[in-house]
Amino acid sequence: MPEAALDRVLSRLTPLSPVDLPIDEALDHVLAEALDAATPVPLFDNAAMDGYALRAADVHPGRRLRVVGEVRAGQVAQDPVGEGRAVRVMTGAPIPPGADAVVPWERTRTPASGDRPVDHLADELPAWVVVDGDVDPGRHVRRAGEDLEPGDPVAAAGVLVGPAEVALACAGGHHTLRVVPTPVVAVLSTGDEVAGRGEQLAGPRVPDVDGPALAALARRHGATVLRVGPVPDEPDALAAALDELAGRADLVVTSGGASGGAADLVARLGRSGHPVEALSLAMKPGKPLCLGWLDIAPGPGGGRVPFIGLPGNPVAAMVAFEVFAGPVIARLRGLDGSSRVLEAVATEPLPGAEGKVSYVRVRLERRPDGTLAAGPTGGDRPHGPRSLVATDGLAVVDSAGGVAAGEPVLVRVTGWSGTSRAAGGGRPLHVGEPSSARPGGPDLPCEH
Repeated sequence: MPEAALDRVLSRLTPLSPVDLPIDEALDHVLAEALDAATPVPLFDNAAMDGYALRAADVHPGRRLRVVGEVRAGQVAQDPVGEGRAVRVMTGAPIPPGADAVVPWERTRTPASGDRPVDHLADELPAWVVVDGDVDPGRHVRRAGEDLEPGDPVAAAGVLVGPAEVALACAGGHHTLRVVPTPVVAVLSTGDEVAGRGEQLAGPRVPDVDGPALAALARRHGATVLRVGPVPDEPDALAAALDELAGRADLVVTSGGASGGAADLVARLGRSGHPVEALSLAMKPGKPLCLGWLDIAPGPGGGRVPFIGLPGNPVAAMVAFEVFAGPVIARLRGLDGSSRVLEAVATEPLPGAEGKVSYVRVRLERRPDGTLAAGPTGGDRPHGPRSLVATDGLAVVDSAGGVAAGEPVLVRVTGWSGTSRAAGGGRPLHVGEPSSARPGGPDLPCEH
């Protein structure tokens, strides 16, 4: 079964060795170690409002307070607040010594202004202010460390860094983060019939659909991509392409040549010394698949890089990529590799196959009652990429009888298309993507 074959690779994989990245570059990386606050948040007592810092005990109806100075954000509070005194402050400014509260400027007036509040935008400070109402100690004061104290946890190891983690880490005094780096995935398309970008489609040649599509999938799963090919069906050409990747790729994915025919060189990699096995999997589509390791990693005595040889039909290649390459990329990134799985109700019969797991392309729609409905988009043909644009997920059908209309089915959300649908005239479904479905780094050039 597909899961057993995948486990043979995942069981030997560990996340890539951690690196230290500037915090501006750490988004969508996985933290390699727990992160604690290095400084208090806030760093110091500061004003939460524009207004006047004062002693709460000095506020009485009609009492005038003398304004003795001003503090703005980024300035040092030098004027102390003694009895009957006040200091004008801006939001974020340090609380002056002696003050224990801030009164918003809207609640203050000068003795000569009547009921009008003090003009807080005036350059000239008023000589006196009167506060309307009572004031409690601590009002509108952000205390140092009230959000985080030094040593408080910011994020656990294994967390995917998002904008919120970036903000909190910066506030907590961190400028770099120790993270798992972005894996480099080499995508090789193969076949004499495959025309590269810009080549003429003469005679029986076809455009290279797999290469760009699988590269896009790898990026969607958070990888940096090395594009190679198309590589012709010649042993020397394939060997040269693989040699070119030595020391550059963390995972190699090929399309085509996996079936074991006379011209299927990928299926014969095991004969050339690489521990790669050509498999006939109990899955549909994606039955022919090569899985194993390539001896192209650097280091004393060499090393091994995980390898996945996908079928050449575009739909089969993309389905097999989701089932196998997606979890491998996630493991290399330090993620658990789990796909986003949702329960839906089949709107039409979903076909199954005897002794196989079928991955049926489906469209998801949100019903008025909140449940999800899944309808097929492209039958069970392993070709015909038109159906991919309408696909929101893969319904997992493991019964020969399939799934009848109205029955529940589990759907692996793919995130293949930018036009996910829902009930209501094409409104985005927003069912979410796998946690690993994040943009990767810039692609690396690799001409061949």
